[in-house]
Amino acid sequence: MQTNPKPPRWAQRLLTWLHPSETLEEVEGDLEELYVYWYRRSGKTQAVLRYLLNVISVLPPLVRRRRKGESDFQRSSFHPDMIRNYFKIALRHLVKNKVYSFINIGGLAVGMACCLMIALYVFDELNFDRFNANFDHIYRLVEKQKQPEGVFDVAATPGPLAATLTKDFPEVERVSRVGRWSGLLSQGNQSVESNQMLVVDPSFFGLFSYQLLLGNPNTVFRAPDEVILSEATAERFFGTNWRQKNILGQSFKLNNEQTLMLVGVVQNPPVQSHMEFEILMPFKWLERYDEWSMKWNSNSYHTYVQLKPDAAGAPVDPATFAGKVRSQLKRYDSGNETPLLLQPLSEIYLYSKFAFETDYGRRSDIAYIRIFVTVGLIVLLIAVINFINLATARASQRAKEVGVRKSIGAKRTSLVAQFLGEAALMTAVSMLLAGLLAEALLPVFNGLAGKNLQIPYQLPAFWLTMVSLTGIVSLLTGLYPAFFLSSFRPISVLKTGIAGHFSNVQAGRGFRQSLVVGQFVLSITLAISTVVIYRQLSFIQQTRLGFDKSQLLYVRLKGEMRGKAQQFKTGVEQLPGVVQASVTTSNLVNMNNSTVIEWEGQRPKDEFLITQMNVDADFIKTAGMSLAAGRNFSARITSDTLSKLGAYIINETAAKRMGWTPASALGKRVKFWGTDGLIIGVLKDFHFRSLHVGIQPFILRFRPKEFYFNLLVKTRPGLVAHTLSEIAEEYKKMKTDYPLSYGFVDQDLDAQYQSEQRIGRIILCFAILTILVSSLGLFGLTAFTAEQRTKEIGIRKVLGASVASIVTLLSRDFLKLVLIALVIASPLAWYAMSRWLENFVYRTEIQWWVFAVAGLLALGIALLTVSFQTIKAALMNPVKSLRSE
Repeated sequence: MQTNPKPPRWAQRLLTWLHPSETLEEVEGDLEELYVYWYRRSGKTQAVLRYLLNVISVLPPLVRRRRKGESDFQRSSFHPDMIRNYFKIALRHLVKNKVYSFINIGGLAVGMACCLMIALYVFDELNFDRFNANFDHIYRLVEKQKQPEGVFDVAATPGPLAATLTKDFPEVERVSRVGRWSGLLSQGNQSVESNQMLVVDPSFFGLFSYQLLLGNPNTVFRAPDEVILSEATAERFFGTNWRQKNILGQSFKLNNEQTLMLVGVVQNPPVQSHMEFEILMPFKWLERYDEWSMKWNSNSYHTYVQLKPDAAGAPVDPATFAGKVRSQLKRYDSGNETPLLLQPLSEIYLYSKFAFETDYGRRSDIAYIRIFVTVGLIVLLIAVINFINLATARASQRAKEVGVRKSIGAKRTSLVAQFLGEAALMTAVSMLLAGLLAEALLPVFNGLAGKNLQIPYQLPAFWLTMVSLTGIVSLLTGLYPAFFLSSFRPISVLKTGIAGHFSNVQAGRGFRQSLVVGQFVLSITLAISTVVIYRQLSFIQQTRLGFDKSQLLYVRLKGEMRGKAQQFKTGVEQLPGVVQASVTTSNLVNMNNSTVIEWEGQRPKDEFLITQMNVDADFIKTAGMSLAAGRNFSARITSDTLSKLGAYIINETAAKRMGWTPASALGKRVKFWGTDGLIIGVLKDFHFRSLHVGIQPFILRFRPKEFYFNLLVKTRPGLVAHTLSEIAEEYKKMKTDYPLSYGFVDQDLDAQYQSEQRIGRIILCFAILTILVSSLGLFGLTAFTAEQRTKEIGIRKVLGASVASIVTLLSRDFLKLVLIALVIASPLAWYAMSRWLENFVYRTEIQWWVFAVAGLLALGIALLTVSFQTIKAALMNPVKSLRSE
């Protein structure tokens, strides 16, 4: 009997290796018959070639080697057709469950929009001063001064320090001093009074990346009588078309005295610059006109250094350089033990807390960054918790789907991928809505945060961040539900439904309850924090400061007006809207002019700093202060104004520090600024600095022959605006070139707490958002619970249950969770707010009712949220309820 020819073994192995096992036997037989046909007709070569072509023609669309024990269904689970199928299922699921889809997508959108806005804020804050080309090589030298009252961080350094740094340290590439100044700059009939003048060294433009639009940065400020204007200031003098004019070389008058020549126009300081300036002048001018600028005991200027990079381009080790420069003051100022420290340029904006107002410019606090990041993550976390809660709660609706898929061979990994894909789809939609929401809310957020933020669509890093955030949130929202849903056993589910997987459901229920508790812990903590912050701010604004700040305004006296102070005061006092007026050296807002004092009975080495103020005899009455002992100054008593053995008034704190009571301090001898005098009165303590610090020793002196810098005016209620216009008329009579500059004491005092007020408003908004998102999740869970218990509700109503009893039945469990959250949140909020209040020496107490109010608010919102669904379910016709299954 003739044996049929067989295909080559290697060709048969190729077919076995590539073709699915389910249809391999049938295909293999057909191909062998075709091989025999072609072998007998055209020979072996043609038969082998035809066999190979047939093998290729019967392969599945995606050819890959099968893993051992893998079925064809398993191999095609990630086929594009299956992915499209998953996408359709996800869309149908979203459309079918509109309420839950809205809650999930809406909650995620709110959370992600908050994160996006806060990310923009944080990015803006962390990038201050990084526009400078060498920002990572630039440092500011600061002092740690030892004073009688303790050790203080001071940002100012002596003028002569800068020159010694380049001479003594080869690792210093550039150094520049920066000093704050103010004055009146005028040209013809145009004048600008600026408090944002800086005196700088010629190296300023090499050290920092402030661009000169006109002028040569390599030659400016070589001479003392030069000036550089900012863009905005140049526009005020020469109009918007100043670029088309030949303005370099034009002369200006400073305070109607010195003549300066314009040598450049500098670009306005970037928003992310810690320095603010309108006018720049050379330090050589200051050396000519201010003898204190080059004295070692005058700490008045900021000193910046740029360190040289090494051969590889890396910056010099700042720690090594800091060790070298630490004792530089002692080297040139004998007996000066004050150490110098380095502060990186990138840290000045966020990490500057210096005493005696030695720091100036734009400043913030890293603590605010941490608060914003925490709050943003809380809102996002609550939205993620909502998603997980609703996804696992509605597991019964997906149970049979999972059972069917598993029974026909779907692996758990493919189910996990499907549910993760659904989460990714919802997250992507949420991210799109979050972008739109953030764009709409940015103006409001900018108003709250004092920023001008914009979404940087043009930056690739922004899109990378958005994609990364979408991916992270997709994993957070989808990971647990995916593994939970894919864990169902198909036999149990298909036989008895979700009840067949009872243990998993119970575990999921416990997890959901813990997430609800977590949501409300975060929400209640924010709510309590908001109440405490607003109570503290209210406490600050309502605390009696020891003087009457209401209806109290000040007028700054500049230039020749300081010599006309008494004349101006006399004219103002005649105005009908003025109750009292006084000339002083300060405006009662954050005074820091302090020095040491000597007193009768002083022990050796017993010293302390005392803040001073030169006033006239009407000051105490104008400010609404009162004496604890003694009398006020009097212009009629000659000894009160004597330059030798004059008179002083101290506050209660100063008397206590010297070891006296208010009564025993009277007649005691003190020596202040080298002038002896007698204490004639003790003033009741008043707050002359912000409530972040305690009341310090204070002394008043009466020296009419010395200059006064302010006129304090107490106006009558309801006549402030009219009186202010009359004061302006009196000011014009003085024929001064300085424009009228005034302010209100109460407004300036409130501005000291602007940062806290801004934080309070932002936290309030986010607290409302967290409660809103938490309520959305609770609404969804309540709706689902009511839906699952529809038949039970119908039976109870048929048996006579009232609507109230059914509402109580459905609401009880959720309200218990909110109560548990209140118990957990209360100590957390108390701890966080106690730490925050430590920044204030004078602070409100955290009262028990704050927790009660926050708890009742959370319970009330939760009850309203739950009641909407429970009452709806309880009012349903029991006939419909019993037919629902």
